[in-house]
Amino acid sequence: MAGVVWGTLYAPVHPLVEVHDSLGRPVLPITPFRGATLLMRVLVVINGFVQGITILWLYAAIRPRFGPGPKTAAIAGFAVWFLVSWVHITWAAFTGVRPTAILSPLAANLPLVLLAGTAGAWLYRE
Repeated sequence: MAGVVWGTLYAPVHPLVEVHDSLGRPVLPITPFRGATLLMRVLVVINGFVQGITILWLYAAIRPRFGPGPKTAAIAGFAVWFLVSWVHITWAAFTGVRPTAILSPLAANLPLVLLAGTAGAWLYRE
């Protein structure tokens, strides 16, 4: 469920925040839609499912300590978002992408991940 929610929310937001270089290529792996191959588009969709599964896996792991509910889902969602964002920031640094170019896609992804985690946690049952 978390992956479905993330993908559904990300699809309309993505065109608003995607950043491309002067040749029209995406500057982040999180933004490969415009002009991307079918494989790249499929990988982005799968990425949403993987993020959703990871959020719920982490939610299930930390739920005994933090208790059930949206606060714990938000903690799990933020943790996954932080790790994924760190990978994107590192990738951008190694490829010479301006730090300012990656801020809007990463910032736009945070509320989506939090909402997706909350939706998945709402359905979670032990």
